[in-house]
Amino acid sequence: MDTGDRLGKRLLEARYECEAWRPQLFRLSVSEDRRSLSKLLDEMPGMQVYDALEEQLIDLIRTRNPSERISDLAARERVRLYLGETAPDEYGVWVYYPWAVRLVHLLDEAEFIELRTNRNKYKLTPEEQARLARKRVGVVGLSVGQTVATTMALERSVGEIRLADFDRLDLSNLNRIRSSVHNLGVSKVLITARDIAEIDPFLKVVLYPVGVHDDNLSAFLLRGGKLDVLIDECDSIDIKLKLRVTARLHKIPVLMETSDRSLIDVERFDLEPTRPIFHGLVGNIEPERIANLSTEEKIPYVLKIIGEGTMSSRMVTSMIEIESTIKTWPQLGSCVVYGGGAAADIVRRMNLGQMNYSGRFIADIENIVPNDPPSGADMPLDVHVPEWTAEGMERAADRWSHGRPAALAWAPELARELVEVAARAPSGGNTQPWRWLLRGGRLFLFHERARSESLADFRALGGVAALGAAAESLRLAAHARGLELSQLAFPSADEPDLAAVFERLPAAGPGAVSHWHDELAAALGVRHTNRKTSARVPFDPAHQDALRTAAGSVAGAQLLFVSGEAELAEIAELVGIGDQQRIIDDRLNREMFREVRWTPEEAEVTRDGIYIDSLELSAADRAGLSMCRRRDALVLLRTLGGGRGLRKSAAKAIASASAVGLLTMPRVSADDFFRGGQALQRMWLVAHGLGLAIYPMTTLAYMFLRARHGGEGLSEAAVAALAEARPRFTRLFPVQPEQAEVLLFRVSQAEAPTLQSLRRTVEQILHVSG
Repeated sequence: MDTGDRLGKRLLEARYECEAWRPQLFRLSVSEDRRSLSKLLDEMPGMQVYDALEEQLIDLIRTRNPSERISDLAARERVRLYLGETAPDEYGVWVYYPWAVRLVHLLDEAEFIELRTNRNKYKLTPEEQARLARKRVGVVGLSVGQTVATTMALERSVGEIRLADFDRLDLSNLNRIRSSVHNLGVSKVLITARDIAEIDPFLKVVLYPVGVHDDNLSAFLLRGGKLDVLIDECDSIDIKLKLRVTARLHKIPVLMETSDRSLIDVERFDLEPTRPIFHGLVGNIEPERIANLSTEEKIPYVLKIIGEGTMSSRMVTSMIEIESTIKTWPQLGSCVVYGGGAAADIVRRMNLGQMNYSGRFIADIENIVPNDPPSGADMPLDVHVPEWTAEGMERAADRWSHGRPAALAWAPELARELVEVAARAPSGGNTQPWRWLLRGGRLFLFHERARSESLADFRALGGVAALGAAAESLRLAAHARGLELSQLAFPSADEPDLAAVFERLPAAGPGAVSHWHDELAAALGVRHTNRKTSARVPFDPAHQDALRTAAGSVAGAQLLFVSGEAELAEIAELVGIGDQQRIIDDRLNREMFREVRWTPEEAEVTRDGIYIDSLELSAADRAGLSMCRRRDALVLLRTLGGGRGLRKSAAKAIASASAVGLLTMPRVSADDFFRGGQALQRMWLVAHGLGLAIYPMTTLAYMFLRARHGGEGLSEAAVAALAEARPRFTRLFPVQPEQAEVLLFRVSQAEAPTLQSLRRTVEQILHVSG
């Protein structure tokens, strides 16, 4: 027998295989199935056998225990226990794909679906997944339609798929249909059905290999249960019209995606049973009038359906060339895949009752990501407007100074030098909530409340602590220059945001500020927040005593530490709870990210906030933080009661800590927080001299403070979480209810930070009055 005869015989034998599309299922625990499979193995000696059941069971066990880290060895042992007395080959189901002569061992239906859809959570909730499993979707036309169908199969966002197309695969189809050359000449519905079966052999698929026509259109829409959505991707305009007429009669919604500019057309005949077909764009055209038109003759109708104004310039050009230099309208694989995915997404949302209206939408990727940059790409940043103006500060200063004796004059240049050093003081989120005024021989420090007031900072007291730290820095800088100062904190009840007034003194005396450790002035320009992590080093008792002494030099200040491994693990969990609430709550989230600067240019323009690179994040953590800006995504997280993963950054940060400290003052008042800020600056400067890295983690303490005072602005969930966490916190740090918790911070030893936060210029924060 020559080669041609042998090929002819083989083609005749393979004819049945070419038409097969349903996989055969064998369960070896059933004796009849065991016999049938044994017979099949005898008849098909070249069959390929794939058995990865153990890997599937390991995957199943790990997904059911997401919080555990299960080693490969432990996982195999769990598989052995899970199978019990059942032999591995009798567990699950053996699936035979006759068109590929391939036998695959799989988990049986329930476990297969559970594992295969596990990664859908929580983009789809379990309830949504169950609802979608009852939905029926029909797809007419399997170019774009193939991608829609297989995408729905991938997501398992449908329970039954009906496929209709009369066409077979041509070589010219392979620029946009994902298939193989061995499928040339095979029915497109068979190819798509096989693709789905190889993804999921349990998914119900019904085929109409001759397409839809007058005799079977109603059956396609209704037989076996009415379709929930009809997807029209066919090329025939008369069939498009007939589909819509019949779908409208039976109140079935229709979706169409054109793949040019991804025009998506939704007609909700289920909600609007009298809605005009194609939104009334084609009038009352009878399908029979256009059934036998040539491609070129259909163009005017296509333009009515799609709209010339919505077409891409290249498609318009192509339309002109149809049946001249090209046979029909072109389609690109990238556009078909993009549009098919978009269509599958919209169908899913329609079936979940989330998208309940008709309309036309253009999801043009070239418009979303244009070839040329948008004209507004370099728009200036929205810089925060200060609360205090120069005129307002002058009026407040004049009111306070009225009737007081003249003060010793300051040289403006000296004031600039001191304020520039003071502005290096720490502030929550690097908000720098200060404005300074030199007027009449006095230096006034104002609280720029607009910069510090937020839901995470109760009564802007964190900003007040920053003012205290700035005042301490000014003291040290002045003493380093041989100056004597007096300081009055909150000198006027009528001006609560006038935080302090400084005067030069001719000599030391009873009214002069303390000279406590003036040598710390050398560290003012280099003290910084250090968020780098390293291996944990035990907390040196001598260092602990030095920090306590520094903080305690301010009357009423007290410093508490936890340093045991269990205690640090507990405080990490509590700080993580605070982080979780701050990120998941909409207003807290907005305020948090208002402080973040994402580019060097943004950081340079504002010269405040936290530049992202200074957070010392890994690439994964940085990406995670960026995703946390998506407040729309956090809505679902709140609904699910989720967000535990948001606690991980605190655990990582505290894993390297030698200790976590809490600085307290006797009362919750502006004066105590101001003096607490002085204490924290002294403690921090001493820590810097000892080579210790300080990283504030104060949000939790300030949220506790708000929750303890009624929780105004916080969500019920946040208040409840904080109330539950508070007793755990006070067991670690036994503070009294009336005490102020000024600073919660990590102490560690680490390399120098990558960079330090920028500060606003002296010209921005100091006004020298004439």
